[in-house]
Amino acid sequence: MKLVVITQSKTSDNELASIVQMFEAGLDTLHVRKNRFSTKELDEYIKEIPAHFHNRIIIHSHHKLALKYDLKGFHFTSTHLKQKFKLWWNTKMIYLRKPRLIKSISYKRISELYEEQKVKTDYCFLGTMFHNVSGELYSGFYPETVKAAIDKSGKKIYARGGVNEKSIELAHSLGFHGVALYGHLWKSTSPYTKYIEFIRYCKEKNIPLE
Repeated sequence: MKLVVITQSKTSDNELASIVQMFEAGLDTLHVRKNRFSTKELDEYIKEIPAHFHNRIIIHSHHKLALKYDLKGFHFTSTHLKQKFKLWWNTKMIYLRKPRLIKSISYKRISELYEEQKVKTDYCFLGTMFHNVSGELYSGFYPETVKAAIDKSGKKIYARGGVNEKSIELAHSLGFHGVALYGHLWKSTSPYTKYIEFIRYCKEKNIPLE
């Protein structure tokens, strides 16, 4: 399974330092979700991360910055999908100049996975998927429907929401293509420590992460 980290929407004091440490420990993909940032603020945020890690970053807003920096890709939000002409024009310009950029999108319900995609993406998030405390599937999700969607929807599906040591084995057994760490890290006073503990747990349980 692929492992990605999604940032919190607000920035904490130790966030950037933690992110750099995660990159140094092998993190391959960081989703920068700063929906309230202006273009300038997101620009400054990216600058604070060493340039040799920029090709591991996927941004959720101000997609044109993918042309300025050597980023990994960009994520389509519900806001982007509502702005149809702007979405078409901006993505067309980005596709033409950097066709190899990774694109992703989020879904909340299983049924959305079978609908026609408004934009072409490489993978998608699904969730909130798990309960934080129990690690069980969140209300509305069932093992049979999740497995069927993973096998038959034609999409690479990453579990989002409630991913931690209590839910990762279930995520692996269901066949998810990837998982996203979010609250499990950022609700901690030491996100990097939580990240390392999660990696070690997966190794102990023979759960392969990329």
